[in-house]
Amino acid sequence: MKLISSYIFRSLCSLLVGLLLLFNAEQMPALIVKLIGLLFLLPGVFGVIAYLYGQLSRNAIVRPSFPLMSIGSIMLGVYLIMYPDNFVTYLVFLIGFLLLLAGINQFLSMFVNRKVSPFSWLLMFMPIVLIGVGAYCVTHTSEAAATLFKILGATCIYYGLSDMFLALRTKHYTKVFEREQKKAEEAARKAREAEYVDFEVINANEKEEQE
Repeated sequence: MKLISSYIFRSLCSLLVGLLLLFNAEQMPALIVKLIGLLFLLPGVFGVIAYLYGQLSRNAIVRPSFPLMSIGSIMLGVYLIMYPDNFVTYLVFLIGFLLLLAGINQFLSMFVNRKVSPFSWLLMFMPIVLIGVGAYCVTHTSEAAATLFKILGATCIYYGLSDMFLALRTKHYTKVFEREQKKAEEAARKAREAEYVDFEVINANEKEEQE
């Protein structure tokens, strides 16, 4: 039952995350970028502090090198926290551009290999989808990011509901199995008792015949 409870808890968490993503899709990209920026900022700050501590310590045997990486991490973290929308825009634009190239590349590949591989309209479906999604991401960066998080949120909700259904279904059939097992054990116990009673009756009859 503890396993089933953990499944249900995981499903509820997935549903909660899915609802947050679905109904806050416009704010989620910037929020996630800020969190990423914080993950860059904190290690950078600790690196600079460790460098300063090492430089000021008189007992340090090995002096730390200049924290160039830490300073770069701080700069990137501050930029991501201050301008998250710019990062999201560039990222979505880059993804859209790559999808466009992928779709065009598939068209070119089909055209070049048309003598070897027979042309099929069905094969054109994927490059058309890639080009369409890529063009949408390039021309509608903010909407594309929000749409992506809505899809992710809907996926989390679906996963949570399906996982909860499986957990409840498993719980139901576990109870059915336990009931059937108890019935089988009870029937086996009664059969053993009946055999014991029959054995006692036979022994008693044999004793009476001997007397």
